Amino acid sequence: MDNIRIEKKFVFGKYKEDYIEKVLLLNDFNKIFPDRYISSLYLDTINFDFAKNNISGISDRKKIRFRWYNNNISEINMEEKNKINFNVWKKIRKLQIDSNKKNLLIKLHEYFDNKFNYQFILKTNYKRSYWLSNDKKIRGTIDTYISTNPANDDFNIIQLNDTILEFKFNPTDEVYFRNFFNNKISEFRSQKYSKYVRSFIELENSGLIK
Repeated sequence: MDNIRIEKKFVFGKYKEDYIEKVLLLNDFNKIFPDRYISSLYLDTINFDFAKNNISGISDRKKIRFRWYNNNISEINMEEKNKINFNVWKKIRKLQIDSNKKNLLIKLHEYFDNKFNYQFILKTNYKRSYWLSNDKKIRGTIDTYISTNPANDDFNIIQLNDTILEFKFNPTDEVYFRNFFNNKISEFRSQKYSKYVRSFIELENSGLIK
């Protein structure tokens, strides 16, 4: 398992990024490069097994998505994100697809349909800022302006109104992170959060996924 890591997520309401940034700065975190806008197109089985496994709390699960940054669809990655208990790792493959925004889904279908038995479910968009602790042991990200829409419908967009703080670190630094958490940010509450599942539930409740 390459690039294995542990992820800890903290969920806040809308417009909480300034507060979170102040907490990070006070605890010797620094921004490491400019913010990026992330777009992800998620796939699932015909029976929505990826979503259902996450909701059910199955420890061994995965998700598959296409991802690109800052609306640059000339550089798209296909990612398979796997998780067993708290350990997370990704398999990333860069795609070479000649497409534009209007025909992107068609081109991805052409690339994908003959290889795997999955369907395109939904898309998410959000803004992400990137942080790193001074000792370089803990990476942090803050996600804001999170929205979702069905994969084949760019007009019915739902705003999720969440702000997500996520810490990522090597499993060998788990004790170090636990000490940092208990001593510095113990008022925060880590919780399970998946943009895909959160979006899936919102779109399903709105009748946009059936």
